[in-house]
Amino acid sequence: MTALLVALALSTLISEDLALIGGGLLAREGHVPVMHAVVACAGGVYVGDLGLWAVGRVLRSRSLQVPWLTRAFASIDVATLRSHIDKQLGIAIVFSRFVPGSRLPTYVAIGAWSQRPLAFATWSLLAVVAWTPIVVVATMYFGDAIVMSAVTGVRNSVLGSLITATVVFGVTKLATRCLARLTGRYHHRLAHTTETPN
Repeated sequence: MTALLVALALSTLISEDLALIGGGLLAREGHVPVMHAVVACAGGVYVGDLGLWAVGRVLRSRSLQVPWLTRAFASIDVATLRSHIDKQLGIAIVFSRFVPGSRLPTYVAIGAWSQRPLAFATWSLLAVVAWTPIVVVATMYFGDAIVMSAVTGVRNSVLGSLITATVVFGVTKLATRCLARLTGRYHHRLAHTTETPN
């Protein structure tokens, strides 16, 4: 059973969702206790999260040795960027559990720019502890097809909401800028026409 649990933990590094569902199916068939499956999956996912963070930290140190990247970063307010990332750390980590394909770039970026490694480790652990038992236990009781469709549905709905919010925000921002420019031109012309000639 130990080898099976180790394999289950390692499989999370390949596909997190499939590994969690696989753990639930193994528990359903009685091959492993459900709590053992949850712990194995959670351990594998958490190690993977820390690994992605470490990749970001390594890439950051390597990028500082590349001349053109150093010049590119020179035009960026690094302190402001780091502060923004650190303030949104918890939200970014929680959302990365629901938006497909976001975990790798999010965690690598956090590793590269965040100054709060302990906060990342804590938030990541909380997200793993919250998400892993839900998928494993739900698979055990309801089967893989139902859980897979539910996970996909939740992630797609969240992704759709994020895309919609981004589009609305972008359009609103653009409309505000255009309105400000038109208003500015109108006031400029009005001031110009009402000027008293010398």
